[in-house]
Amino acid sequence: MNISWKWLNELIDLQQTGSEETLNKLILAGFEIENITKATNHDIIFDVKITANRSDSASIMGITREISTILKKPIRRINNQKHYNIQHNIINKQFIHCHSFLYTHFHTIKVQSSPKWLKSKLESYKITSINNVTDIISLIKLKWGQHLEIFDFNKISNNNKISIKVEYNQQNHIFVTRNDKLVNLNKHNCIIVTNNNYPISLAGIDCSKLSNIDLNTSSIVLQASIFNKNTIKGISKELAIETENSLQQIKGINSFDVLNAYSEAILLIEYLCKGTIQNIHYFTKPQIKYEPLLIQEKYINDILGFTLKKTNSSKAKTITKREVIEILHYLNCIVFERFGHLEIYIPGYRSTSITRKIDVIEEIGRIYGFDKFIDYVPSYNTKGKIRKEKLKIDQIRNILRTIGLTESIHYSLVKSDKNYLKICNPLNEDYTNLRHNIINNLVNANLHNLNQGNETIEIFEIGRIFTKLNKNYIENIHIGGLIGSTEYYRRTWSEKPQELTWFQAKGDIDEIFERLQINIQWDKPNISHDLYNNNKTCFHPNRVASLFSGRELIGIFGQLDLKISQSLSIPKHTYIFEFKLKNLFQLINPKRMYQFIQYSKYPYITRDITVSSINQIQVNDLIQYIKNQVDPFIIEAVFLFDYYKTKKEDKEIVNLGLRIKYRSHTNTLTNSTIDIINEEIQQNIKHYLKTTYNI
Repeated sequence: MNISWKWLNELIDLQQTGSEETLNKLILAGFEIENITKATNHDIIFDVKITANRSDSASIMGITREISTILKKPIRRINNQKHYNIQHNIINKQFIHCHSFLYTHFHTIKVQSSPKWLKSKLESYKITSINNVTDIISLIKLKWGQHLEIFDFNKISNNNKISIKVEYNQQNHIFVTRNDKLVNLNKHNCIIVTNNNYPISLAGIDCSKLSNIDLNTSSIVLQASIFNKNTIKGISKELAIETENSLQQIKGINSFDVLNAYSEAILLIEYLCKGTIQNIHYFTKPQIKYEPLLIQEKYINDILGFTLKKTNSSKAKTITKREVIEILHYLNCIVFERFGHLEIYIPGYRSTSITRKIDVIEEIGRIYGFDKFIDYVPSYNTKGKIRKEKLKIDQIRNILRTIGLTESIHYSLVKSDKNYLKICNPLNEDYTNLRHNIINNLVNANLHNLNQGNETIEIFEIGRIFTKLNKNYIENIHIGGLIGSTEYYRRTWSEKPQELTWFQAKGDIDEIFERLQINIQWDKPNISHDLYNNNKTCFHPNRVASLFSGRELIGIFGQLDLKISQSLSIPKHTYIFEFKLKNLFQLINPKRMYQFIQYSKYPYITRDITVSSINQIQVNDLIQYIKNQVDPFIIEAVFLFDYYKTKKEDKEIVNLGLRIKYRSHTNTLTNSTIDIINEEIQQNIKHYLKTTYNI
């Protein structure tokens, strides 16, 4: 935004301040001065960079208001206002997608050369003077940042009547813009401004070339309009037309100054063009009443801190309430003191940039001068705390590393898949969905590593997954891992390396939970669990297990599906797991101590029993049943030591070898006592198999 120093001095007294000091104040207030040039008319032009949220400053009056606030100097009152008869109405169906719309009909216009003072102002901005009417519109654009349109009334009306509407195009008409662009209105669904159903402009974009004024023009229509920026953006894109007006409409026009700009334009047209006006038609939406912001003085000082004021006492000073209210008044805010609060009403032209309490405090600090505050952070003795969840994650991470796994990190965004959650606004086609498991990323990472000519890697990841339950979207943190390689172990150098087996991989998982001091149970997976459903395509159908703690599902473990390993050329003895971190958090207790029990001084006796069945038997359930049959202080342990199959009468029989370890804490057990107990257990097992498995 180019600013004329001469023009600024007409609006505010800067003779005592000087251009250099004024620019320094602007820079300290958050504006950037990109360039300073000298115009041919002995004027100084400085280019001010306006931030996106300060569109109210993108004009001469906007910068003048800002300088007035910073320097605490009043804006000069210029007699450029006059009482006009304005017909104010609420926007109706005749003005669709409008926020504000004004139009006025002028008679007895004299189009001629502009006066010297007007040419000089435009010359400072390298704008060539055309005629007095056009130059007035250019002047208003520079001063107020408002885009006004003028039409030759005799060219847009045949009956000397004015009836302007804003509506969707319903005509088959070739529209020629002032930039000589041809638009077939029949092919585009755009909004047009019409007078007596004759299209005079593409709303918010450009006017008809046929409505241009010339030296013979004697009657004009002056129009000001603010449209819905999203509507104009869509029409501009559809028509592939981009004008200065459309860009300003898309950025957003400040409606606060539209009447001031329009009134000054009317006054100048009356004075310089000898125009006579009829009624001024003004259409707006109902006025929005903004709620005030309530701020305590203490809150302001807590944010801004201490100032650099020199005082006789050593105690640091804060900005006073009187200074705060004075700054707010210079910001054109209305301030009331109510019940220990400041009730602040924001001016309309700042309604989009000051919406929160912190915005008000920022403005106070900016106008007061951030260089006047103490610029060091006060020291605090309070130490930060690490969340318990973070400590537990670190504990799990360290355990996984010590058993030989390498941590990996992947995006939660993945390529399209029908089972994944789709993102409404993806960054690109490769990241259109949110993952619902971690295992897929680990398998792809292993594949990528092999494709690079490297060995298979054993990795884990702690990351986020996303699922949908009914209509609710759920985000959780999971731990996933992949273990196994072509050369896992060998007894001697001459022996061929062996691949990882199920029980060896299971032992690694058991070690993880043993270090976490969590007792887990292994069971077959249940299709009702979402964790299994989200990962079941990755697992071998017969080599997968769910891990429980009590009735709480902890995770899932198993061998990678052979179809996947073969298609991707990954070692077939690859094992994968995924755990729910939230469920682990509830079970991990860093302060839990090991419980020690007294060791029995008496010897133990073992007995082996064989359980045969034509059906598959749940070994965990059977072992738990055996332990419940006798005094738990007698049976010390029950474990499976053998498993084999036999055939009898063309039926395959599953045989389980169970070893029961008996020991008492009070006396030495005899063989006769154990034989009786063992016989009783075998009879109970037969009954259990009959009732449970119908054997």
